[in-house]
Amino acid sequence: MRLSFRPLLPGLALCASLTPVVSAFADPVPVIAVNREIGLSMTGTFRNSVSGVNARTTETGSSGHSAFSEDFASSSRYRTIGWTPGFQADASVMFNAFGIENLYGALHFALEDGQRNYKSRYRSYSSTSAPYGFSVGGNDSSNGTDNRGEIGKGFLLFSSRFLLTPFIQGGYVTSGADGDFGYGSGSYFAGAGLKADYALTSRLVLRGRFGWAEVLNSGVSYNNQPRPLWEGGLGMDYRMTRRLHLTAGGDYSYISYGRDRNIGSSNAWGTAYSYSYTSSALNNGLKLHAGLAWQF
Repeated sequence: MRLSFRPLLPGLALCASLTPVVSAFADPVPVIAVNREIGLSMTGTFRNSVSGVNARTTETGSSGHSAFSEDFASSSRYRTIGWTPGFQADASVMFNAFGIENLYGALHFALEDGQRNYKSRYRSYSSTSAPYGFSVGGNDSSNGTDNRGEIGKGFLLFSSRFLLTPFIQGGYVTSGADGDFGYGSGSYFAGAGLKADYALTSRLVLRGRFGWAEVLNSGVSYNNQPRPLWEGGLGMDYRMTRRLHLTAGGDYSYISYGRDRNIGSSNAWGTAYSYSYTSSALNNGLKLHAGLAWQF
């Protein structure tokens, strides 16, 4: 009995055509595998938000046959600092399409909710009265979300052990109570960054991230001008089983809302009036996270 392999040829051809697609998602190199995950992590976020205002006015003139002059100055400072718990969810994919290798896309959501310590101080000085001031402090609720997306392309280096991925990013952040990113408001942001993944072993991948973005309509930036947001992070991804990974790391962010200065003067009805007003604010934060991810 003669065996014919002709009926098998179409099936073999189909399998051969699907091999690149299957192998692309079956057993990728470690630095690509960590970019094909869905993960959930617990977080702890430390934030330090500081804002302040300095004002000064001078009024001179005459009343009847006597002249008068009065100077008034005031300063206020507001600060919130402390840790809040939360969680974050991440999903990323790296694939080949349209003849381009290692296209990258990711979605990120983070929530923080808790209490931080606040301190507020006010001082005023007048040439015609005694100085006045007060300070208050305590705990206040603090919450916020970070919603963002990234798209980019990875470049394999050093025998596929090192992956560099430039990306563009955009998203929306919200905050409440303590002034992070706009004193109880939400702001859009857009920018770019660079990710680096290095396979120390076949199971352990070290990860780094640097990002920049412009916070649009930043609210507390005085005149609502866009302000730069700088970010940096270090982390690790350890493959415990073929699909289950342990993830951990820390991310730092910094934004300065700038300095706003307003100076003016007027002269009417024999009275000269001048004033100056200066305000500034900044925010920096450190988020630590640890969790599990599923590689697909």
